[in-house]
Amino acid sequence: MAARHPKLAVVGVALDGSVASWGIPPLSEAQTLAGVPALLNHFADHPARKISLTGAVEGWIPLLKQELVQGPLVLLASGDPLFFGIGRLLIEHFPTEELAFYPQVSSVQLALNRLQIPWQEATILSVHGRGLEQLEPVLRQGSSLVVVLTDPQHSPQLLMQAIQDLRLPTRYRAWVCSQLGSPQEQIVPLEESQEQTFPTPNLVVLRRVEVEPDPRQWPLLGIPDDQFHTFPDQPGLITKQPIRLLTLGALQLPRSGVVWDIGSGTGSVAIEMARLSPVLQVYAIERNAMGIRLIERNIQRFGLENVQVIAGAAPEVLASLPDPDRILLGGGGKSIGSLLPLLQTRLRPQGVLVANFATLETCSETLQWLRCQGWQVRVEHIQISRSTSLAEGTRFAPLNPIYLLQGIPSPH
Repeated sequence: MAARHPKLAVVGVALDGSVASWGIPPLSEAQTLAGVPALLNHFADHPARKISLTGAVEGWIPLLKQELVQGPLVLLASGDPLFFGIGRLLIEHFPTEELAFYPQVSSVQLALNRLQIPWQEATILSVHGRGLEQLEPVLRQGSSLVVVLTDPQHSPQLLMQAIQDLRLPTRYRAWVCSQLGSPQEQIVPLEESQEQTFPTPNLVVLRRVEVEPDPRQWPLLGIPDDQFHTFPDQPGLITKQPIRLLTLGALQLPRSGVVWDIGSGTGSVAIEMARLSPVLQVYAIERNAMGIRLIERNIQRFGLENVQVIAGAAPEVLASLPDPDRILLGGGGKSIGSLLPLLQTRLRPQGVLVANFATLETCSETLQWLRCQGWQVRVEHIQISRSTSLAEGTRFAPLNPIYLLQGIPSPH
């Protein structure tokens, strides 16, 4: 609840100098106005005494406290002071009973209303003085709407480059919204103007879009992650392209035969295998209902006839399948101990088993069991990092590490 007679009234101002109706009374009664020169210029005809604030915001606090000893004052702020603004700093240094806030519409509200995008589910970030690191997990999660408040060091162009470096499994359409609420306001699609310099202040709106893939751009091997249907709430839950390539290499696929992909997830590895040879029979085994649907959609997207989805959990659903020449094990967990003996029995001579494990414990259990059975086993710890842009250079962002196990049974 706003103080009835605050010592420090903080009035939000738009770039065109307008204030909301509730900000007019404290502004009209003000004896002293404080603010940055750009905001004070809008009130050059106001009879109040003017205090021009420059330099670091933290340095304003002693001056404001000194002025408040003389009497109340109005502090001009941009937009909504409590939205990535000076409001939080003021609350830390002044008693709440001495403060009152009279916000104007924020730049985020203006941007999304101009674009006619409902924004109740937006994820809003500020990289002003912070860096782009906080943006990465939000985009990897596949947030449907993201708004990023920029600064000169973290420009829209740098932001777009960082997004491209991430090679996300989802696509975003981007707009740069500059000087919102002023006569110089502009909103420009970012993908069409990457080399353009944008006026400040600005922000970037990112909206997730479904892009229809172009089959002509699909490589023979190593399909980009964003070409697969993935979990809408966890788009990053897919075997990443470099891991798929290493897994396919470890499988040493035959030109023809049967492959079991147990714990197929979205079916990305099964799709890659099936595309390499049309006479290879691939069984994508998955118990998660959403995963099953995603595999079916990916099979349809890539026009494959040699992938069959098997709904259910191993080992129960394996009984009716033909014996495999290759087995890819993507899950296992607590059931790995009961699954391995069956896989050893069913794997054909000269077969190969490959497994991707996220935990050392499950990998170790499998390694020990196979070695006790006389298998030839090799384990590789795969840790891949991808380059991503910083304000003045490049850093590396790690993918989740995995243990890649290859097992070949001893000849009898």
